[in-house]
Amino acid sequence: MSAPSTSPRQGRLLLGGIGICALAVVGVTWTGRAQEKVLFVNALDTPVTVTAGSERFSLGANDHLVRPMPIGPLDVDVRGGEATLAHETVFVTDEGGLFVYNLLGAAPLYVTTVRYERDSAPVSQSESSPLVVAGTPFVRVGHIHYVLTEPPRSIQMRKEDGSYTTRLHLGQAPGGWAASYGWLMSNHQAGKATRLAEALAKVLPETPGAQNAALISRMVLSREEGLLASLAATRARRDAQPDDADAQRAWMYDMRRAGRNDEVRAYYQSEAERHPDSLVTAVMLARVEPEPAGTARLEALVRAHPGEMLPRRALAVRYARQQRWADALPLLDAMEQGDPDYARYQDTHAEVLVALGRRAEAARRLSEHLLQSGSEQESPDLDDAQLYAKLVGHTSQDGRENAAMRQLVALAQKDEPEGMVVRWLSASLGLPSEVEAAVGTKDDAIETAGRLMQALAEEPEFAARASTHVNLFGFRHVGTEAGLLLAAEFERLGDAALAARTLDLSGVDLGYGELQDVLRGTLPVESLTTTLDWGERAALHLVLARQLDAQGRDSKAAYARVKKEILLPGAVSIALQKWDRPKPSNAVAGDSVP
Repeated sequence: MSAPSTSPRQGRLLLGGIGICALAVVGVTWTGRAQEKVLFVNALDTPVTVTAGSERFSLGANDHLVRPMPIGPLDVDVRGGEATLAHETVFVTDEGGLFVYNLLGAAPLYVTTVRYERDSAPVSQSESSPLVVAGTPFVRVGHIHYVLTEPPRSIQMRKEDGSYTTRLHLGQAPGGWAASYGWLMSNHQAGKATRLAEALAKVLPETPGAQNAALISRMVLSREEGLLASLAATRARRDAQPDDADAQRAWMYDMRRAGRNDEVRAYYQSEAERHPDSLVTAVMLARVEPEPAGTARLEALVRAHPGEMLPRRALAVRYARQQRWADALPLLDAMEQGDPDYARYQDTHAEVLVALGRRAEAARRLSEHLLQSGSEQESPDLDDAQLYAKLVGHTSQDGRENAAMRQLVALAQKDEPEGMVVRWLSASLGLPSEVEAAVGTKDDAIETAGRLMQALAEEPEFAARASTHVNLFGFRHVGTEAGLLLAAEFERLGDAALAARTLDLSGVDLGYGELQDVLRGTLPVESLTTTLDWGERAALHLVLARQLDAQGRDSKAAYARVKKEILLPGAVSIALQKWDRPKPSNAVAGDSVP
């Protein structure tokens, strides 16, 4: 037998073969772990086709699917029919665990920690807040035990687990993209909310509410970035939607904030000449025209267009603000019967009835309308419950006679913590709350708004401290009457920065320069009838009366006027009753003002 060959050439071949085998083994090993699981979630009401890398698959409406995907950059293309819904490159890392591709960030996904204890203790959530991944198109969520399925009530625990063990749960809240949008907006992530709503409005323009949601979030975002950014956004919306009254009003509001009212009037005068048949332009011009020309224009529009809702709404509000109650009532009665947007005007309707001495009727009609609409359309909300509470003058839910209050509170409560709505309602009326806040209650918009109203019932100084913790969403629940009252009082006290901030967040249709002019006495409150309602004007009159007190001048007639303007309980009535009247600068310490 010949000896085995040991030539250099054969040695190189042998080593090469071994190397190839080794590479093959390594290649098999790498391929086996060069993929990670990616959960694709479609929360839209339309089926889609997904191309991710070399993979192509379908996802039904409100559907999800887990697929292994290669580590590294991953091109994802999502189509709904022929339309491209998303096209982007994401990066799958080698960290392990689960990755989530949430189409447009629309699915309201969240991660919670579930705790299991021995001795058949019930399953419970951990004390840490859930990690919400709504609004994020691609994210690694880690090693998830339960993916879009309810965690089991109990598990078999190992000896080394100790007294308890935890598991991670990836869940999806109901409500689709709207739930994600609402969560983002309420948690001050207007940027993500804007991207979500704008993407939906662009790729699926027929999605109900998407266009309006995009506009609202864009305005909130631009407001946070400053007045110039907000003006740019509302002007773009004005030009893009010339027949949308809300778009026009938003731009007018920002222009008033900027002190550019004359430009607004000139713009609509020019537009009315260019487009004489535009009903929206004519109504907007009537809003900024001096009286009596503005009211005369609205009356002519109602006569010329008896079936149109827009001029009728504007004229009804104008009559109410002018205290022409008898003229406003027939218009509002007609709106109650057939105007699809009547809900926005039911507070004006109730106030007109109260002014005509028909308060009990106003409460009855409101409760009947709300409880009937609650069974047919959208449920009554917080503002509805507040208006009813103001009409009846209390928040009590006890007894048969308060059945309507009980039902309205229950409908408005929705997912809010128990007792929060009643606390907020009581604070809005200046009443002590019968329900205390639980320890650790979350500081959301309603809770902070209620605390501000409680502070308002003490003194302006208390309210000043509390107001610094209230944001744009909180002031939405404080209301324009309280917001303007506080802004004017802060300005009277010399805190210009806090006054300007409060006025801006309150949403009152009044510029800061105009507020200063009112307190200087160069702008009569009566000249603001076309833009401010009775409660807002009463707020200004109260601060003017307090200013007379501080100057040592006779304020009796001023306070009498404020009392006459109060139709329903609210911030002005609370301050009138609770606030100490200012002393003149030359008063002796300890003196009281009657």
